[in-house]
Amino acid sequence: TKIIVLTVVLFIWMGQLLLHTGASEWFTDVAAAVMGRSRGGSAKIAVVASGLFGSISGSAVSNVASTGVITIPLMRQAGYDAKTAGAIEAVASTGGQIMPPIMGAAAFLMAELLELEYTEIILAALVPAALYYLAVFVQADLEAAKNGIAPLPKDRIPPFIRVMKEGWFFVIPYAVLIYTLFTLNLPPQESAFWAAICVGIVSLIFGYKGHRINFAQIWDSIANCGRQSAEIIVIGAMAGIIIAILDRTGLGQALTLILAAVGEDSLFLLLVLTAIVSILLGMGMPTSAIYLLLATMIAPSLIKLGVNPIAAHMFVLYFGLMSMITPPVAIAAFAAASLSGAKPMETGATAVRLGWIAYVIPFVFVLSPSLLGQGDLANIVMATVTAFAGVWIASCGLIGYLFGPLSAIMRLLFFVSGILLLLPADAIPNGLLINAAGLILGVIVVMKDRASNKERRKAAKAAAAE
Repeated sequence: TKIIVLTVVLFIWMGQLLLHTGASEWFTDVAAAVMGRSRGGSAKIAVVASGLFGSISGSAVSNVASTGVITIPLMRQAGYDAKTAGAIEAVASTGGQIMPPIMGAAAFLMAELLELEYTEIILAALVPAALYYLAVFVQADLEAAKNGIAPLPKDRIPPFIRVMKEGWFFVIPYAVLIYTLFTLNLPPQESAFWAAICVGIVSLIFGYKGHRINFAQIWDSIANCGRQSAEIIVIGAMAGIIIAILDRTGLGQALTLILAAVGEDSLFLLLVLTAIVSILLGMGMPTSAIYLLLATMIAPSLIKLGVNPIAAHMFVLYFGLMSMITPPVAIAAFAAASLSGAKPMETGATAVRLGWIAYVIPFVFVLSPSLLGQGDLANIVMATVTAFAGVWIASCGLIGYLFGPLSAIMRLLFFVSGILLLLPADAIPNGLLINAAGLILGVIVVMKDRASNKERRKAAKAAAAE
């Protein structure tokens, strides 16, 4: 309760101030200036803008509501169908909650519960978050190529220099936050307080597009912060009661024994059951509340069974957050569907496909914490490189497109190659051979698709000439 009241609430307030000062619109403009000229630029804008703002907002649903009103119509106008546009926004907004340095304030809770330095948590979260956004980005790009979705019209792409001139000062609160956390080593709550104050000051001094924050908006940001915090504080207090009950009655030990009995026969089965429970318990709650509940009820059992502590906490955080896009209660996907006009369940199903890596990568870093920066440097580098290659190749298989449309067999081979590359070499028998097999298969299918596409183009040119 202390961490929630002192730290999480202040970050929620900072997010509300950014929303009231126009920062979410500026993030979208920056993304448009950088990504708008590439194919599927509208979707890439959604991915970048939602990732940037989602890290602070602490709620995937509020992130969808704030950035989605701009990005979803952009995607629809560009040619994405309604369910895909909604799903991309929902997945990108949900991913913001695992994006360092703030992770929807879950990073500070995790550091407190694990009694680790905050820097250790964000460094551990860095590679998995990058893999998540790589998968979403690649699929958005290939979806655009597959369906012939063009870049944004030139008149919709703001000049980068103009965008930076209009809102460069929004970088200052982030700089203050990072400086106070890492250089001055202030507690997170003090850093969040000064960063939030900085948001108000820079808005008063500079103003965004001629608008400066006023007293009414500051008061409104405090009121909205209170509304969003109330549920998290109540859940935090109840989580404390649950911890006490589990401790005093022995139920915590009983739960550990039950999970241990499952884990003795199959660690994979144990993780699958834990993932399902995490998704069920996480339904409908904001990020901090999801993590706190799962970290107190589920993660300790995994740790007692020998799972790396950071990996155990990241595992439950990831699957708790996946409740946001996993039907039947995929509230982030449903919020995006209401903006795109798509059917909610179809949007949720598409979001699951786009966010597939978040269902796979937690199993990988539990088996081998190398992706969390745990272990020797050689294993960390090897696991990271093969994981990035695996995510890219498997995403091509899921979309069914690389240089051209892929047949069903080729899609399967691409996906199998990606999964073989994702498997941790240091945690499974003959891991290096399996990674090598995935790499060889990946090179073969990529080269074959490239050659086949060249032949198709030549044949099309010859037919056109005739």
